[in-house]
Parts: sequence; C-alpha cells; structure tokens
Amino acid sequence: MLAQLRNLWTQVAEGVAAVSFAVMFFAFIVQVASRYIFNAPVAWTLELCAIAYVWVVFWSCGILVPERQQIVFDVIYNWFKPGPRRWLAIFNTACLGLAFLAALPGVFDYILFLGKRSTMLLHVRMDLVYSCFAIFLIAVVVGAAVRIRRLLSAEWHKSL
Repeated sequence: MLAQLRNLWTQVAEGVAAVSFAVMFFAFIVQVASRYIFNAPVAWTLELCAIAYVWVVFWSCGILVPERQQIVFDVIYNWFKPGPRRWLAIFNTACLGLAFLAALPGVFDYILFLGKRSTMLLHVRMDLVYSCFAIFLIAVVVGAAVRIRRLLSAEWHKSL
C-alpha cells in the first residue's frame, strides 16, 4: 500500500513538473513565433515563461530530484572514511534541515504578504507564483529528516 502511494505521488509530481515545463515551452514557442514570424511580439509569454520556470526549478529540485543526483561540493567529504563520513553527513543534513525549518515561518509570512500583489500582465497572485518555494522548503526538511533516519539505521551505508 505504501509503495502504491509512493508511486502515485511520484507520478503526480512528475506530471506537475511536465505540465510546468510544457507551459514554459509553449510560451517560448508563441513568443518566438509572434516576434520573428508575425513581427508582433507579445509580453505575456515572457511572464508565463518566468512563472513556469520558477515552478519547474523549485518543484523538481525539492520533490523529484533525489539527493544522490543533486550537484554537491564533496571534495573534503570524500576524504573521510565511511564511519566519520556518516557522522559528517548527519551533521550536514541536520544543519540544512534545521536552517530550512527555521526559514519556514518567514517564508510563509512573506508568501502571504505577496498575496496582496499580482503579476503585471497576467494578474496572477504572487503568492500562487511563489508558493512552490514553500513546497520546496518543506520537501527539503522532510527529505533531511528521512536521510538522517536512514543514516541512523543499520543499513546506513546505502545512504552515504
């Protein structure tokens, strides 16, 4: 049952990312065609591209891309043997998770503040545009907690 829920969640998350990317691509194609074929550029496509890009980046990075596939600077990290590397990973992951957790109230407050504003051309509320950042923060905090749990388990070698 848990595996089915995980698969369903992955499919929904991939669907949201794919739709966001498709919207961004569609807006880009409309912009290119209107500018270079019809010589009548439209501005709304730039705004739609920017909104879709923000969603693609934060949604995908927070939810879809596993930690193993993230770009990291691990030159010093790889100098350590597996035992000390495990504790360094726990420390780093805990610091990251706590920093993002501490940022959540301020981010939520600012996103709610942005609800009073909207985009210039499409009039989309800014809190909807940037709500993906709150989702990203929550995903990172949950991911950090899951990774720490795995690093503290008996099979911690798989999480290094």
